[in-house]
Amino acid sequence: MNYGLAVLIFSSVVFLTACKNNGSPYEAGNLAADDVCLDCGSPRKIVSLPQLENSLFTSGGRLFVSGQFNLYEIQRDGQEYRADALLPDGSGCSGMSEDKGVLYALCSGSGGPTDFSGLYTMSLDDPLATPVFSYSLTGMSLPNGMVATPSGLYVTDGPVAIEPKIVHLTIDPADPTRVLAQDTWLSTLPDYPNGLAHHEGVLYVTFYRPGFGGQVTRLAINPDGTPGEPENIAPRGIMDDLTVVGDSLIVTDWQNGGLFQIDLAGGLRQETASNLFAQPSSVTIAGPPLFDEASILVTERYTGDGLWVLE
Repeated sequence: MNYGLAVLIFSSVVFLTACKNNGSPYEAGNLAADDVCLDCGSPRKIVSLPQLENSLFTSGGRLFVSGQFNLYEIQRDGQEYRADALLPDGSGCSGMSEDKGVLYALCSGSGGPTDFSGLYTMSLDDPLATPVFSYSLTGMSLPNGMVATPSGLYVTDGPVAIEPKIVHLTIDPADPTRVLAQDTWLSTLPDYPNGLAHHEGVLYVTFYRPGFGGQVTRLAINPDGTPGEPENIAPRGIMDDLTVVGDSLIVTDWQNGGLFQIDLAGGLRQETASNLFAQPSSVTIAGPPLFDEASILVTERYTGDGLWVLE
């Protein structure tokens, strides 16, 4: 998220570990909401990297983080971790997702390192594969959150978009690296969308409205592909990304430097202390082989400089 720009735009109105062992590989969806504990430990930095934006632990047990300066794969050497850059210097990235053995990442487009309109793809079955440019998103100011669903990819245009919206990318059933069409799924002004998660045919989006604060919003994907009526379920300040764990969501509280967990109706289950992280930008659940047990990972943006694990 380009929050430096967001603060400039909105300054006139806003002054602005998990507790269960699992086999390998596993997905966060295999955990129950009660399997995570947000206040059971302290954060430990495992990699120092500036300006991180998003994180993804794949179904095959690989961990990727994106940031202003590159897309990285996190590797484990004994008890230490390292970040391997996957793109040329200056190729920043934001949202990521996975589907059908393919990694999708929003990375630098024709506008340079702060333009994430390039959709890059990479085979997850080939350990030697590198990301390749596949599609150029058009008419978007800041492509950000992204999630893969059975009906295609959804991408948020925010949080400082000229025309904030969520777009839908139709993927070729015969070639998961090929985009057949880009369509505006939902125009969202006056709300600016950011993080995006998907669970059982419903999108969960973090929104920000200048002067009014933020919301976690439910958006059903109707059988005909159209959006359902937006349902605000959890008011908060400025939030960034979020992830599904069982029948709950863990959300990054960018403004207050913490995490909180809500059920799918918006009820608060638990939260960390404030200022535990410096502007947390994403949260994901990772496990073996990179971690001995299911672990909560958090990236930081702007004033932060790392990838952290709660333990």
